[in-house]
Amino acid sequence: MAAAEPHLSLPHDFLRTVIARASDDSPPTRMAVEAIRAAPPGTDRDGLAMSLLTGPLAKSAPEWLLAMAVESDLSREPRPHVTTERMDLSRVALSHQACPEAYRAQVLQKCPEARLGALGRREGGAALIHAVVTELRRRSTSRLPIAPELLKDPTPAQVVLGEHGLHEDVFVAALDCLPIGPDRHDGEEDVDTWMDRHRAATDAWESMWDGVLRAQTEHHRRLLEWSATHPAADRVVREHLLGSIPWHVEPALLEEVAAHDLESFERAVLVTRVSRSCRDGLTPTQARERYADALAAASQEERDYVERFLDEEMQSESIQTVLCRLAVGWVERAGSQTWRFLLNPGEARRYGRPREWLASQELVAALATRFASICLSALTLWEPEPASRYRVVRDLGWLHALLVHLPEVTEETRQRARLVVEDTKRSLATRSSTYGHPSSHSAWEENQRAEKLMATILPLVTDPVPALPGRRTASLGDPQSIRFRQLADADEAVLVAYLDRHAGNDALVEEALLSFAARPYRKSLTFDDVLARHSAPEQTLLDLTLHLRRRLGGGPELRGSWAEIMLARPECPPELLRLLPAWSAVKARGPRYDTTHPAVAAYVSEVLGDSDAAWQRFAASPMSHAGPGAWHRLGDLLGAAVDGVAWPAPPPGR
Repeated sequence: MAAAEPHLSLPHDFLRTVIARASDDSPPTRMAVEAIRAAPPGTDRDGLAMSLLTGPLAKSAPEWLLAMAVESDLSREPRPHVTTERMDLSRVALSHQACPEAYRAQVLQKCPEARLGALGRREGGAALIHAVVTELRRRSTSRLPIAPELLKDPTPAQVVLGEHGLHEDVFVAALDCLPIGPDRHDGEEDVDTWMDRHRAATDAWESMWDGVLRAQTEHHRRLLEWSATHPAADRVVREHLLGSIPWHVEPALLEEVAAHDLESFERAVLVTRVSRSCRDGLTPTQARERYADALAAASQEERDYVERFLDEEMQSESIQTVLCRLAVGWVERAGSQTWRFLLNPGEARRYGRPREWLASQELVAALATRFASICLSALTLWEPEPASRYRVVRDLGWLHALLVHLPEVTEETRQRARLVVEDTKRSLATRSSTYGHPSSHSAWEENQRAEKLMATILPLVTDPVPALPGRRTASLGDPQSIRFRQLADADEAVLVAYLDRHAGNDALVEEALLSFAARPYRKSLTFDDVLARHSAPEQTLLDLTLHLRRRLGGGPELRGSWAEIMLARPECPPELLRLLPAWSAVKARGPRYDTTHPAVAAYVSEVLGDSDAAWQRFAASPMSHAGPGAWHRLGDLLGAAVDGVAWPAPPPGR
């Protein structure tokens, strides 16, 4: 039998531990170097090399070791489903002060863009970062206008900016090498052809910046500084920070971007007022005179912006129609796009879970309130849609934001909000009568969103307003028309606040009691808490149970839930027990899963007594799990079984 081959080295784990504090010429360091020479490629060898290059050989290392470290990373196959490359060992080797500059440049020239980005992370040494920037610029000599094709076949700068944690120098260099914005019309290309191409390029431009901002969350402020000198990117960057990923934006920057965005609303208001004065008969010169003070107070940039719309060629009816609702159009777009998540942070979710925001809840709520205040200005400028067969269904997200987040909502504001909703209803009706059905999927989505928002807004303008801004989602509408299912869907705090605002309304309390059948379990609010709000608590339980089919309705779950609630109370007297639906009562679970509630068993036994005939008749009664027979009252069937009379009819429904 052959002798076992002797060990040539100590275990790598042991060596890594020992050399952490060893010198470059110590025995364990030399042993580790020799172990690397003999070891096959793999994670063990890479780990030992990393320990050497960051430990005893951090100042001086043989070139063969640096080359081996780099080759180990470059020869590794990319891992599936991994979007960033791990080039840690190469980054250490190429950052090493013993690494020749020519070798470093040679390696970078061979690197794919994804690995070039990984080597440009902030952990890289100064020499490596400089070399990465140089190589990136070498590959990006010509900057192309953005086009949809560049999303599928991105430029080197686009790929590099997909890497997280870039060094700032690499980040800025990559920004400077990105494609430029959509090109302008050259005066020769067919206008329709150019428009189609320009729209596609604009979509690609938006998509490119969305990807950059999501990957470079640590560089948002630096990116905003850069975009300030690149107008084509500035608007897109700001809108994405505000509307696409506000949870990733640090609080101070989020507040700055939001404030900057709101400034543009004032400009839209001025254009709206000036344009309406022209529409109503003033000449552009007269309009300038009327709004001279406002124009004088504006910046030169804002004055130039307004002046563009006072040119004679901008006075056509179609253009004026757009300009006259510019302020309202601004809040419509903001409410459904750029400010959507700030106004409705609960909609910001990932894989069904709420997003974690860098900004505090208080800041997000304060920004929503600030937006709501400008919506109030827009509401005063709102005008009904002109009569037409082709009325536009406008987005109402801004109106919902106003009613939810404004600190105080006056009756005048609610009245005007009703007018907006009524006008939207007319637009929906006109669209329906014109087409019979939505003309496209986007039109169907618009209709659905409008219907949903109107259903949310109407309760907000009919229900008294809670004291706290931002909590007006507690509004559930007119208590005279509320039903138990709506109350069952409400959050506990919302339900309590609603009951408090309508204290003394017994009909509302009864609906709230019935809501427990649909939602038996709440965090702290109990059935008896709500029952105590009624002026005649015990009598109302009898009345509700007596008319349960009419008041509750529904299927076996609702009936069974109500029966369990009654039986779970501290006391369920016979006069209440006999009114329960028979099937639900006899199926009510006892202390074990295979038993019936003892109160039901005791009551039935007492009524039927020792009469075999009564028991047989009760067993053959028309009570059932579902259908009309499910509503037979327990006492009615027991009485008929004992008396031997015909079975009663089920209680009437609605």
